[in-house]
Amino acid sequence: MPSVRVDITADVVKTACELARNAKDSTAICDWFDVRQHYLQLRQRGKQVSWFVRARGRSQRIGVANAIRGDYDRDLLSIKAARDRAAEVYAGIEAPPKPVPAGDASRAWTWSDLDREYQAALKEPRWRAGRVKPPSKGTQDDVRLAFAKPPVAALAATQLSALTSLDLTRAIDKVHEQNGHRAACKTLAYVKSALTWALSKRGERSGLHGTMPWWSAMRPPDPAGEEIIEMQARRRTLTQAKVAFSVDHLGALLVEHESFCAAERISAGIRWGLWWVAFTGNRRFSTVALERERLLPVDEFGRAGWGRAAWPAEMMKGKSEFWLPLPPAVLAIANGSVTDWAEEVRRRHGEITTRWVFASTRRHGRDPENDDVAVYPNSLNAHLRAMRGVKRSGRNKKNRLADLPWFSLHLVRSVAGNYLDNAPGVPKSGISAMLAHADEETDDRLAPTTKAFYVQNQKMPEKSDAMQAWSEALITAYGNAGGTMPATKTKAGVLAEAAE
Repeated sequence: MPSVRVDITADVVKTACELARNAKDSTAICDWFDVRQHYLQLRQRGKQVSWFVRARGRSQRIGVANAIRGDYDRDLLSIKAARDRAAEVYAGIEAPPKPVPAGDASRAWTWSDLDREYQAALKEPRWRAGRVKPPSKGTQDDVRLAFAKPPVAALAATQLSALTSLDLTRAIDKVHEQNGHRAACKTLAYVKSALTWALSKRGERSGLHGTMPWWSAMRPPDPAGEEIIEMQARRRTLTQAKVAFSVDHLGALLVEHESFCAAERISAGIRWGLWWVAFTGNRRFSTVALERERLLPVDEFGRAGWGRAAWPAEMMKGKSEFWLPLPPAVLAIANGSVTDWAEEVRRRHGEITTRWVFASTRRHGRDPENDDVAVYPNSLNAHLRAMRGVKRSGRNKKNRLADLPWFSLHLVRSVAGNYLDNAPGVPKSGISAMLAHADEETDDRLAPTTKAFYVQNQKMPEKSDAMQAWSEALITAYGNAGGTMPATKTKAGVLAEAAE
């Protein structure tokens, strides 16, 4: 089929994909050039259908229209996404870089400048698709750790205009060697995002104006054979655990957790934090990001005796404000953390305060200016490793979880979802809302102090049904495993003295 110029529509893409499916080899090539964006090209070659930009005698692949051979999701472009990306790339091809006046070359950014400016930009709200996207603490941490890796940090003095694909490939290959495949993938993704931001938002200042975004075509190195085997093993383990681990197992795990906390010096934030994850299905980050001022002992629109927790949009993965109704037992978990933390720090530091429900007893965190530290999310994972007897230093101890199926904190979401999916009287929308899954757009015009916001935006009645069913099931499972609901250390001490 010769090259043709057409209005590239969904039918054209469908035709190209059908040709690709029926292709016997890669010798035949079919091209469609767009009439609206003359530089946009759709090419079918063998089993692959790709998007290209052609201009000024140059051609650049910008993505694919069908996913084969393990193509990454970010490479798969819809027609609209292909047009948007093509426009950005074409602008770079058509606009030749302005000559830098003599003596001004030093003004162009180095990688160190981009590192600083991009991380600063991530702390500010962004405007995406007509909506404000709040800054993400998780993304900020990921970028900070990625750019701090020695192979990337070694690029600090390199000017962006002089940075080459070979420089970046060598750096990512070293990250792969030192930290593994996943770290290499994340690091390359953030480096590419930073360079694209510099080109599109700070083109003149960064020295990248008019530069062809050569980095967009870069791909991370493939995992090594041993890594592939490990990845497959982890995937099988997770798949099996989602089926094997039940609410009864979670009750037994909490019994071991309480026994471990009684035998070891476990901080209040860690002890109560695991209870909170088990009862709410919250992700680790949102758990430790719960602020005391957003923990309400009384829910004015809710059930008698229930409280409410709330998180701002920037603390949630979905970047939407999130409310959660708290049955009395779950509210007691949060209050227990507050009470025990106050007693712990009073003995160590005197009378001090914190903004966090699950606060750390450390007074200074990784940021030396932060003297009010929440429990670090990975500390909850470290606690599970300790319960398994795995220590980073020293010899291992007894594995308290040996008799249970494999477990991770994130697995609670699957366990709760599986149970609630078969629980009578729990609407499917309530399960999704309780676990903060992605949902349809909410009506931002509703005031967060009104009943309408409570019912429509946050689906609190449905969440309440799910929370009640799940908390009752978990309390029953915990009791059947021989446990009694936890008490604060102060209350437990008083009860012990009374028993004597």
